[in-house]
Amino acid sequence: MKQITFAHDQKASILIPMLPLPKILPALLLTIFTCQLSAISVTTRGIKNPAIYGIEFPGDARAYYGSQANIQSISTQEYITANFRVTELNIVTQGTALLRIYHSRPLHIGELQQAMSNGIDAAGTPSGSSIIQRPLPAQVQAMADRAAGITDAVTGTEVIKEYPIATHAHTIEYRIGSRKELLELHDQLKKHWLKEPAYYEGGQIVDEADATSKEMKPRHLGGTLFKVEQ
Repeated sequence: MKQITFAHDQKASILIPMLPLPKILPALLLTIFTCQLSAISVTTRGIKNPAIYGIEFPGDARAYYGSQANIQSISTQEYITANFRVTELNIVTQGTALLRIYHSRPLHIGELQQAMSNGIDAAGTPSGSSIIQRPLPAQVQAMADRAAGITDAVTGTEVIKEYPIATHAHTIEYRIGSRKELLELHDQLKKHWLKEPAYYEGGQIVDEADATSKEMKPRHLGGTLFKVEQ
């Protein structure tokens, strides 16, 4: 058995058997492909202009490039609508534009009613109240039931907009298929914006075990390219 390591900000180690070269190459390529699908790709100096950072998404014409100097906040939040549970990453910049990257999924049966019951509990209503036990209004229950059956009707990357409830004016929006990747993207953006220190090797961030120098240097958002795989 031989240990093959792939150096990223978070390192993955995989054991593969010692096979003849013609047989090991397909296994190695499959291993690399799998590792890339499970994490955000971060390339230091991936953009020549050190004042600009970029986020690229799978598919055609889905990329964002912005000035690091214009960022005012980076945040995440999670909420439910009548149809979906949404996790979103927001980057507020100077001016009127808002960058919104989100993952959404249809609500499970009973999830909306449970959320409403939790809200009533938080307001101090007794747990045995008939308000909590009362079923949802027919129109709301119909929306929740309908949402539970439309999983196949939406893809993982199509932006969903509900007009005229929300106009999404001045909002740049991307929808991604993995909640895990969304949270990792937020974590990486935050670390680079806050200039949290990391180990570098050949100009790229690596795990401590792969660094020849034990000196940590601050991350830089400008010049960095982030790639979302799903």
